[in-house]
Amino acid sequence: MSVKDCAAVFQEAAAAARGFGAALGGFAARVNRKDNSGFFTPTDNSPFSSLDDDKPAFAVGVGIPKFNAGAQGNVGTLHMYVWDRGDFREVQLFSPHGLGGGMHSAKLIRKAIDTFRAADQSAKITSD
Repeated sequence: MSVKDCAAVFQEAAAAARGFGAALGGFAARVNRKDNSGFFTPTDNSPFSSLDDDKPAFAVGVGIPKFNAGAQGNVGTLHMYVWDRGDFREVQLFSPHGLGGGMHSAKLIRKAIDTFRAADQSAKITSD
């Protein structure tokens, strides 16, 4: 898959991660004018980022409304970083979370992996 293909699959993954609870949480957030959902470009504010000699070709994030406290604008966040390695693309998925958000983040990652797997059955998937 090209970098553009990866971006399109990520958009599909974001849509697949929006279940009934996300729809309710997102609706409540919009009503309360606290909607933090949607796509964004992740930033690297580290003072050492200028030393990174292997920056991704493309980076994107998405905030997906949570059911619990969704009215307050709580979202689960999923990031994708893509490196163009010539004959293949390296894709890293990341979902930052706090102490109690590990299960929700793992669900977002699983949905994204499933979407990538459906788009490219030959994809090699590893986890750390």
